[in-house]
Amino acid sequence: MNIVIDTSILRKDRGFLNSDILLLKKLSKLELLKIHFPWVVYKESTSHNFKDIDSVIGKAIKEITSLNRKGISNEVYVELEEVAKKLDSIKSTIDKSVDKHWTDFINDTGAILHEINNEHGKLVMSSYFGGDKPFPEPKSRKDIPDAFIYEAIKSIIESVGNVYFICADNNLRNVVNDLGSSFAFASYADFYKSSDYKAIEDEYKKIEHYSDELILLKENTGKISEFAISEIYGDVFAGNDQEIFHESLPSDDNIGMLQDMDNVTVNKIHLDEIQFIDGVFYIPINISATFGIEYFMFKSDYYMEAEGRNISIIDDDWNKHYFLIYENFNVKLSYQCSIEQDSIKQDEFEFDTEQVVIDELIIIEK
Repeated sequence: MNIVIDTSILRKDRGFLNSDILLLKKLSKLELLKIHFPWVVYKESTSHNFKDIDSVIGKAIKEITSLNRKGISNEVYVELEEVAKKLDSIKSTIDKSVDKHWTDFINDTGAILHEINNEHGKLVMSSYFGGDKPFPEPKSRKDIPDAFIYEAIKSIIESVGNVYFICADNNLRNVVNDLGSSFAFASYADFYKSSDYKAIEDEYKKIEHYSDELILLKENTGKISEFAISEIYGDVFAGNDQEIFHESLPSDDNIGMLQDMDNVTVNKIHLDEIQFIDGVFYIPINISATFGIEYFMFKSDYYMEAEGRNISIIDDDWNKHYFLIYENFNVKLSYQCSIEQDSIKQDEFEFDTEQVVIDELIIIEK
């Protein structure tokens, strides 16, 4: 089985740390499947990673070197300057580190990185001006990277036959699905439901023995729920002023500060999607809650959007542009916890949190 993973999927797990990529990594190392990366996917991912990491380190250096203005002894400030110099030295190597992170994953899994074919540029430009697939219309610049991925997948199909493409972008997924000898999926979960993957999974289960512990997990969903709720309240979102980012948060940068939470509820434990990797079970859970969030809103936006919403102005004179707003939202979370096989065998049931993602931030109307 040959699979291609799009940037739209990989950007959700840039560290290659979550259970989905760990599972595919293991299946690849067992030679049950082969992972393929078009060069554009690799370049989109590494360039985005570099930009984010470089920005974080740059801000850290700036903050450290400005601490003398906040009232600190000269002796300590000299030490902090050395820290800043070390960070600056590391900053100059981030591009190589980001690239090594990717090449290490490729080498470890035996994945294939596909360089841009000499003919791809001509094909992409021809489609660009003609509005041919994958371009939804002529001269759609934003779709040029997807066009190179599209041509790469065509070449991979010519080389290896059937390809399974995991992609969250609707347009690219649909045009790839129409190629013939290609099967496109919007998520890892959808991919796992395919009959061809089921055959791989059956082979995998023959060499991974965990059925007794899986049954015990299913019989102890109460313990799973109790842990998940306690983690959300106690650790994951503990403390006020925790930064919350979501694209539907109506602040200028989609960022707010969590002030409080309530009504944390486990809606579903996906027992049929539990994964077992290297002696550890990974359990996906849907959770809902109510978050009270403070954020800055343009005054003009407030006057247009406040009607019908439970918005409170915390500070109406923050500056001439913004109000400081407090608003409650209904929140839907994708939560994942893990537990070691031995912990189940010994009836300890000691869980760890692996991942929390805010899927939806829903406005509560008056």
